[in-house]
Amino acid sequence: MCFTSLALAGSADEVRVRYLRFDEVQETLRLNADSGIPGREIVEAAAWDTWIRARDAEVRGRIDRGIEDSISNLILYGTSFTTLPRVESVERAASESGELTPSTIGRIHALAVALPSAGKNERVRFVSDFLARQKIAKNSQEQYFTENLRRFLAEQAAYQKKLQDAATDADPSAVYLARGTLFQTRGLSVDTSLLPNFALEETLRAMVRKGVLAPGSMGRIGVIGPGLDFTDKRDGYDFYPLQTLQPFAVLETVARLELGKAEDLEVICLDLNPAVIAHVEKLAKRGRAGQSYSLQLPRDPKAEWSPEANSYWKHFGEILGSPTKPLPVPASLSGVVARAVTIRPQYAARMKAYDANIVTQTLDFPAGEGFDLMIATNVLVYYDRFQQALAMANIARMLNRGGILLANNVLPAQHTSDLEYLGRRTTTFTPSGTYGDDVVVYRRR
Repeated sequence: MCFTSLALAGSADEVRVRYLRFDEVQETLRLNADSGIPGREIVEAAAWDTWIRARDAEVRGRIDRGIEDSISNLILYGTSFTTLPRVESVERAASESGELTPSTIGRIHALAVALPSAGKNERVRFVSDFLARQKIAKNSQEQYFTENLRRFLAEQAAYQKKLQDAATDADPSAVYLARGTLFQTRGLSVDTSLLPNFALEETLRAMVRKGVLAPGSMGRIGVIGPGLDFTDKRDGYDFYPLQTLQPFAVLETVARLELGKAEDLEVICLDLNPAVIAHVEKLAKRGRAGQSYSLQLPRDPKAEWSPEANSYWKHFGEILGSPTKPLPVPASLSGVVARAVTIRPQYAARMKAYDANIVTQTLDFPAGEGFDLMIATNVLVYYDRFQQALAMANIARMLNRGGILLANNVLPAQHTSDLEYLGRRTTTFTPSGTYGDDVVVYRRR
């Protein structure tokens, strides 16, 4: 069995990353025995050890497909490598017959032209390095981008059809269930955005008001899949360096709600993507060397955020850092405004990142030194129901008693008894309520 030893701050003992053992998943296997999902039929340890390693390899094999999705989004929405207008949406990127539009083809060409002179453009360099690893020849780059984008658009259309079909189902829960596993075969995306963190803060605030959470009750926070702000989706931008938001957002929320002192909290990020892990490790190392970390916070007023969402944006970073001058917004992003904050070094230094698959791998903490809060937003949607149940069992064993799990998609009812479901809270991001996030809450028994 392969172990990775991790020395964590605040503990004299080493914490290991290892594969989940057969004896640790017995309850999950029993609860899902009749699900029909591959893996639930395993009845002995040797078969489990083979299966869990195969699943880990399969999941990791989806990382490159996720990078290809990010490249497609960069082509559609990026402004750092071209002055051509952004494509308005994935639906506008191709004709009804599936042919890419002239504007989309023009943006593909623009990215290919930008590759040799990427210079300080971090995202374009990232694309160039990825193409080199994939051994894509220079004269094949535009064809590669084109074929990949067509695949990406077809998958997006398929996801929308799945949701539309679920909406016509007689079962009112069908849409939630469809959303819950919508991306179970998709590439693993690294995208991130600000507003899901607003929904997390509102949920934790409601729990504090109800007396579910006590002041000073949190010390170690786990963020599963913290993500990088690459240029994913229509509300993503690329006029600033790559950045990660959620580790700082959650740290600040816990401090703001007085669930822990910012200077005492530790944030541990679990991810599979080498780029995400390297980014967090680098910012933490720079923090320990006394260097701050800057975050750019763009907002499009046309999105019509609610006053509460606007307030969250305006006050983001005020506990962990101080306002700084934002980078200029490109003229092509008419109306978009931005603010920026500089995170103080001591808080960047509180971050750690480890290569761990939440479905297949776990961390061994000394008793009482596990997580008090674990976050999994836009992560578990990439797995089937059985794998989600395995992740829940894994999260439960890493949580301290009374620890909280927050996720933003419906999770299986057939899950470990160590997790108590506390409910679901909806946070709207717009006054009309048409756009928002549902956060589900579990507590470790």
